Amino acid sequence: MRQFSQNSHHTVQHVDTYTPGTAAVTTVTGYKGRSVQIRCPYKSGYETHLKYVCRGECYTFQTKDIPVDSKTAKDERFSLNDDTAARVFTVTITDLRSEDGGNYWCGTQQKVHDHYTEILLVVKVGE
Repeated sequence: MRQFSQNSHHTVQHVDTYTPGTAAVTTVTGYKGRSVQIRCPYKSGYETHLKYVCRGECYTFQTKDIPVDSKTAKDERFSLNDDTAARVFTVTITDLRSEDGGNYWCGTQQKVHDHYTEILLVVKVGE
């Protein structure tokens, strides 16, 4: 089951929101060699649940590529800070690389199906 948030307040630097079908996708733009932040709001009641960001097709039952969650980071360039009062977790990626670009999913662990919000990270050179 594919679940999406219609909330598009994942802004950090430059953000364009478009809606293919019924799923809102947020685009975040970062620059090679710098850091970028991805903001992921979540609903009340999930403050103590595991939060994470994964790459690729994360809503399937296949193995997920999760570089960071609210407990650990597999990639030292990724960090996650959860502001439970504001109900937003922020993922920071440092030393941004071209290969970091692509689809990411903000995930909030739930009992049956995790809740996902899609993010498109665009990595540019310069500026």
